[in-house]
Amino acid sequence: MAQKKIRDLAAVPEILGSYYLVIETPEGTKQTSFSEFCKNVFAAEITETTAEFPEIAKNDTIPAIIGKLKKWQQDTIEKIEGCITQEKIISVLPENVEDEEAEAALKEEVISAFLAYTMNQKLTKVIKDNGDLLKDYEVMKRESMASYGYFGIEWSLDELMALVKAGSWDKFAVGDYFIETTSSGEKIMWEVAGKNSYLHCGDTELNKNHIVCCPRDCLETYYKFNTSHTNAGGYAASLMPANLETEANKFSSKLQGYMTTIRRLENNKGTWAWASRRIFLPGIVELCGSNGFADGYSGGAFNQLPLFTGGNAHILKGAGFNKKKAGRVAFWSEDPSAADTTAFCFFFNGGGSFNAGAANDLALAPLIVLS
Repeated sequence: MAQKKIRDLAAVPEILGSYYLVIETPEGTKQTSFSEFCKNVFAAEITETTAEFPEIAKNDTIPAIIGKLKKWQQDTIEKIEGCITQEKIISVLPENVEDEEAEAALKEEVISAFLAYTMNQKLTKVIKDNGDLLKDYEVMKRESMASYGYFGIEWSLDELMALVKAGSWDKFAVGDYFIETTSSGEKIMWEVAGKNSYLHCGDTELNKNHIVCCPRDCLETYYKFNTSHTNAGGYAASLMPANLETEANKFSSKLQGYMTTIRRLENNKGTWAWASRRIFLPGIVELCGSNGFADGYSGGAFNQLPLFTGGNAHILKGAGFNKKKAGRVAFWSEDPSAADTTAFCFFFNGGGSFNAGAANDLALAPLIVLS
């Protein structure tokens, strides 16, 4: 056959898989079928275009590792999909398919891409699952360390409350906190003292997901229970509920929007009664887990809050944000003293329950319920 220039050759209307091609290789001139040629080219392309697995360093954080893997996943999928374009399928599988080798090559290509995609998906899921487990472990660790004096991590109020409303208790820890600035410019670090601690409590049932929060350090302003040393009528008859409302009205509108009025039993000196409060002093049971200097009616405080269980690290407090006003202070609880008619219980700045005359000015570490 006389040799011709390539441009002088007639075009092939369709290429079947059985057609042979002449290939120049480093080992010399060789022949191959068109179907084998496509098979080798496509397989090589997948190998060459699949993204390299990312290098993970020892000091990489979990978010950094997950970010690298997500980028690798995205690049890999894009490159795999690029190997299975419509044009390539047509080049391997013409309209009138009669060549079994060409069809087999296409199937192998599609299966190879699918397997690569599936392996990528499974590996990414394993990484995600382990990342989620690690995050859950970090929350559990913070929570278990709180009573030892460990202070949690800061949240924005809206982010924290989104988790509360969803009941995502494993996503934040007792001891985590948010920082509030009042209308008077006072900063307050509110710690999570309990999760759903009053759920189903009250003569009117509290049935919302909620958290109980307490200041890390006491408020700057000190208050007395009464103008004279009397505990007659206990908490409800004292000045304290109004004092606390004065403080609550300084809170931001956002925080007040989350504050929830609950029904609680208050120790009213030799008796108790239900009352509606959106801010209140902790009962000595909520702090210490026992009645201390109060009588049995302090049991209306429901239970000891988890933040105060196992140690005094979060019960012993200063006054003002980061103790700017005082390093350690005594602060009131809501209970009248059982031993006399003049005193209320407080938490002593050396640790433990004690009592003092009702007309003394002491610090406050009130509780609020957010839902």
